[in-house]
Order: sequence, then structure tokens, then C-alpha cells
Amino acid sequence: MKKSLSVLFASVALSLSASTIANEHAFNDGEKAVEYRQKALSIMQQNFAAMAEMVKGEVNYDAQVFTNRAKDFESLAGIPWSGFAVEGAMPGDNTDALTAIWDNWEDFQQRSNDLQQYASELAVAAETGSMDNIKPVFMNAAQTCKGCHDEYKD
Repeated sequence: MKKSLSVLFASVALSLSASTIANEHAFNDGEKAVEYRQKALSIMQQNFAAMAEMVKGEVNYDAQVFTNRAKDFESLAGIPWSGFAVEGAMPGDNTDALTAIWDNWEDFQQRSNDLQQYASELAVAAETGSMDNIKPVFMNAAQTCKGCHDEYKD
């Protein structure tokens, strides 16, 4: 029994070490950081677009689907930003990001924080099942996305 527990703990420790090492080296170059943030933002956009169709009345509102999308969006909202903080992850042939991001880093960070806050509020509003509660928070998130894209995306 003691040997089994020792093996289990050693396996967990090894897994955690490997995970930490992988995370530390996830962005060993700017191209990987760009790819990471682009993929994360793409998945966020897909979730947001599905919610937008319901908010606009383009598809029937399904409270469970909306709530699932809102929770996914909330979970994703903090992910892409580390991909902007890597040396070499600045604009190039493979990104629409403008240098204004790095020129106005504090503003960019504030906007990402705002989006994360609105994503959390949207997930809470979605739980109510009321479009009257959802719409204003959804619009705050949408305006935050648009404002950042207008300022920082080519």
C-alpha cells in the first residue's frame, strides 16, 4: 500500500513538473505566442458570435446553449493575453496586431481586464435565463471587443 502511494505521488509530481516545464517553454519564440493568442481569440470569437445570433434574434434563444457559450467565453477570456507579452510576438506577416498594443501596453491590459470582467458578468447574467439581463452585459462585452479591435487590430 505504501509503495502504491509512493508511486502515485511520484507520478503526480512528475506530471506537474512536466506541465510546468511545458508551460514555461510554451512560447520559446514569438511565432508560437502569436499562434497561441490567435487560436484563443478565434475560439472566443466563435462563442461570442453564437451568442450574438441569439441576442440579435437571428436564431432562437436557447438558454442552456447561451449559458454554455457564456461560460466558455468566460473561461477563455483570460487566455490569449499572455501571447502578447512575449518578445518577438509583435506584428509581422502572420498577425493583424498593430504596434499600438505595445506602445499603449497599459491601455491594452486594461481593456483585456475589462473584457474578462464583462465575460464574468455575462456568465452570471446568462444563468438568469433572461435576455433582458443578458443584453446590456453582452453589449458591454461587444463594445469592449470592438473598441480594442478598432484601436489595436489592422
